Amino acid sequence: MDEPVPVVDLIIVSYGHARFMDALFASLAKLQYPRDKWRLHVVINKDGDGTLEAVRKLEQKYSSALPKMMVHEPHANKGFAGGNNMAMIWSMRNAGQYVYLLNPDTEIMPDALDEVVKVAQAHPEAGSIQSLLVRGQNPNLVNSWGNELHFLGFGYCGGDNVSIDKAPHEVKEITYASGAGVLIPTKTLEKIGLLDETLHSYHEDLDFGWRVLLSGQKNLLAPKSIVRHHYEFSRSIKKWEFMERNRIAVVLKNYSLPSVIVLLPAIFATDMAIWAFSVKGGWLKEKFRASCWFLKPSTWRYIINGRRQIRAIRRVPDWMMLKKFTYKIEYQELKAGLAEKIANPFWHALYVSYGVIIRW
Repeated sequence: MDEPVPVVDLIIVSYGHARFMDALFASLAKLQYPRDKWRLHVVINKDGDGTLEAVRKLEQKYSSALPKMMVHEPHANKGFAGGNNMAMIWSMRNAGQYVYLLNPDTEIMPDALDEVVKVAQAHPEAGSIQSLLVRGQNPNLVNSWGNELHFLGFGYCGGDNVSIDKAPHEVKEITYASGAGVLIPTKTLEKIGLLDETLHSYHEDLDFGWRVLLSGQKNLLAPKSIVRHHYEFSRSIKKWEFMERNRIAVVLKNYSLPSVIVLLPAIFATDMAIWAFSVKGGWLKEKFRASCWFLKPSTWRYIINGRRQIRAIRRVPDWMMLKKFTYKIEYQELKAGLAEKIANPFWHALYVSYGVIIRW
């Protein structure tokens, strides 16, 4: 007997994304998932940017195809993490079985929700299931077939800019799921917690995927669930502050204390290289601010509290986690001769060494 169709809360968090709403809503209106089994949430993190007016008009335009839409207005920029958490809490309180996080700069294919739910139901051990993300400008190219997690906390899209012909055809384990298009069972949220709001908008999906693995669950790719992502690599200098800050934070929070101690030389050496990289890249001030964040007592209270939460959910030791991580940076947007010729071989040597040392 077929399983009953589960209730899914589809969540879109917008910050100045009004221009993407037409294409996004046109795709949502074509979803084949039973209309009475999914609920639409739009979280507007930026007041007065035209998003509210745009989604209200589109709600009316596609009223016969869409379920009732719920708009959440925090009247502040809660980031990707805080915005999604608002709607996820609502889902948990209102009998939602899954939440599906969808970037505003996407178009979801008609059967994408059906396919990702199908994988979730067939794999109850999964804590997250990512759709296959393809480039919006060229859907023959992959944007992410699951994200890679470097053992020192860097994260990047796996398969970015690779031909769709090389994408997996079967469900497969991935290190962590991109937040641009991912299904999460609400039972996972109850088990490991929501997105980390301190991380705000960078590495929050990495941190969540790491916690999924630590809890003994899996992150999976649903390759038949397709989402077109109109992705643009952010050129904003400001992003480097949050990326660096959050990268180090998740490492200090999610590894066990012995692992952090053993990894300190690698963390320090890599940090020195990144200081030099920040000078060359013109974001030295951002790197300085990211480092100063760790001088605040509130930061260390956050990390200590986070470590307590990790201890409570941990079921997998670090030596097993290390096997799931990578030593390479292969992300297309950040590829550089220096990284490939110097950094990756250096990290490889360290990674092999830590694989021998870390046995806890």
